[in-house]
Amino acid sequence: MLLAVAMFYRAVKGPTTQDRVLAVNVLGTNTVVILALLGAALGEPSLLDIALVYALLNFLMSVAISKFTVEQGGVL
Repeated sequence: MLLAVAMFYRAVKGPTTQDRVLAVNVLGTNTVVILALLGAALGEPSLLDIALVYALLNFLMSVAISKFTVEQGGVL
């Protein structure tokens, strides 16, 4: 939980766009792991499906923001 709070702070106050993207990506990965563990522990396959979709959306968000940053002249 302490690391999640630190990543949330970095996502809000990050000095650069890359810091914010990385922090949101870490938070998304943590969410996927929690959903997958809950799905396995509770025997709910629907939570595993939700975790998979969330992981794909998290990846697409990272790629889209990276592409936008590079097109604006920034370097990742």
